[in-house]
Amino acid sequence: MTTETNINIKNARRVDLDWLRVLAVLLLVPFHSAFIFIHDPQVVMYVKDEISSSFLNHFAGWIHQFHMPLLFYVSGAATYFSLKKRKAGQYFKERFLKLLIPAFSGLIFIIPVITYIAMVSKGNSIDFWSHLANFWQFENADLTGMDGRFTPAHLWFLLFLFVFSLIGLPFFSILKKEGSVRLVKRVIDKTGIPIIIFITFIVLTSSATLNILGDKNPIYYFLAFFCGYLFMMDNRFQHAIDKYVWLFLLTGVSCEIMRQFSYSFISNGTIILILSNLNRWMWLLTILGFGHRYLNKNNNTLKYLSTASYSFYIFHLLLNTVVGFYIIKLPFGAGIKYSVIVVLTILSTFLVYEIVKRIPIIRFLFGIKNANN
Repeated sequence: MTTETNINIKNARRVDLDWLRVLAVLLLVPFHSAFIFIHDPQVVMYVKDEISSSFLNHFAGWIHQFHMPLLFYVSGAATYFSLKKRKAGQYFKERFLKLLIPAFSGLIFIIPVITYIAMVSKGNSIDFWSHLANFWQFENADLTGMDGRFTPAHLWFLLFLFVFSLIGLPFFSILKKEGSVRLVKRVIDKTGIPIIIFITFIVLTSSATLNILGDKNPIYYFLAFFCGYLFMMDNRFQHAIDKYVWLFLLTGVSCEIMRQFSYSFISNGTIILILSNLNRWMWLLTILGFGHRYLNKNNNTLKYLSTASYSFYIFHLLLNTVVGFYIIKLPFGAGIKYSVIVVLTILSTFLVYEIVKRIPIIRFLFGIKNANN
């Protein structure tokens, strides 16, 4: 394979990864909107309808399997390309400005508003300033924010990503060296891509056994982040994913059917764990395969959405909560209310982006690219 071909493949992969990141961020709205109609107390959402929807419960459960692993994987892949043109110090500065400052800005200006709406929706008559003082109480806080106290809410992703970037940077700096690149390729030559993909599944499944922060297991997500970088180092990973994508899809569908209908009949926890993580891994590989195959067109739509997606992530939950607060009061069924909430949230979030990207101080606080870029 020629150097020019390798460069063209790498450039094409940036496009499909950009599309996957954009679509994953947009998917947050239908995902979180579904939570409004799920009564399970373990499902955290800051407004809840009196109506419960079994369909939306299953829909959100399916998305939940692969959604955050996909975002961390794509972030790891983006790190590979970022470190191609940045030194370690430049990368750290970029991560600090892009992740840590927006996370803290959101904790100050966005999340307290979300939790205040949650309190009001429960009939609490507390004023906002009293709520704000209560928000910064950390003692015995469960970090969900459902009781009005501190929570990172959806911004946990930014905090995790910042920490992962710091932890991963020494490893990535080593992997950038020519000797490391040659070593990785020799390991791949000796082992084979399918075996490495299978070993990756075993490692991820093993990390899932660690009971750390529930569904926000940092070990699992760091490994997904690291895989994103590693799989960018050799085009043969993507070739193998492309080759077996239909097998991944068939396995994912089979596992999903078992998850929906058969897990209740399986009492062995180890078998459930393996099937659950196989399901998650198969859907992730399926998305990466079909994304590479069909999401390879760079255009103005992608350019706009790619620029807007980060702000969309930061602001979407606030708008989702506000819209949901009012729409659940309407005398309609779950399907109509859900559809209206999704549409209005998406439109209002893009509207907010169009406004705030033109205000310099907000651009800085929330890591928004200049409106003229």
